[in-house]
Amino acid sequence: MSRRSLIVIVALVGIGAVALFVGVRGMADATKAETGPTESSLIPAFTPTKAPAITGETITGEPFDLADYAGKPIILNFWASWCGPCRREIPAIAAFAKSHPEIQVLGVDYQDDVADAAAFAKTIGATWPSVVDDGPIGSSYKVPGLPTTFLINSEGQIVERILGEVTEPMLDARIKAMNEQ
Repeated sequence: MSRRSLIVIVALVGIGAVALFVGVRGMADATKAETGPTESSLIPAFTPTKAPAITGETITGEPFDLADYAGKPIILNFWASWCGPCRREIPAIAAFAKSHPEIQVLGVDYQDDVADAAAFAKTIGATWPSVVDDGPIGSSYKVPGLPTTFLINSEGQIVERILGEVTEPMLDARIKAMNEQ
């Protein structure tokens, strides 16, 4: 066997070994994904923190200050008219708001066209104040994406952050849990 043939065989065996290793490792990762999160990948419990101040103008042109709602439990929902999951969840939030007048629902219209947001809110029945945000409010609340909903207790502390679409039963359960704390 020539030296050149030997080099080709060694190279092919090496490539095969790497491919086998990658394939086995990929199967292990897929198995882990199918069995759910491991203890080390679980998100730590949410620690209540003071809600950052919010001031600005609403989508209807009114002044807005989160401090005006001090002493009342709040659902603070970050949304946009262009966000599909936001559009789906707002009717559930509206139904929740109607049946829970003791809870103040507030919105943050995040990086959206104000005219589009106002038209959408009017059409869908989102009657609560929604402050306009070009990014700073979302940054102060560390919003990773839309929709994101925060539960703020009557002491002004964020007690929960919900990533993704909410439902009326979910809000009922979360508010009940917040009130029991």
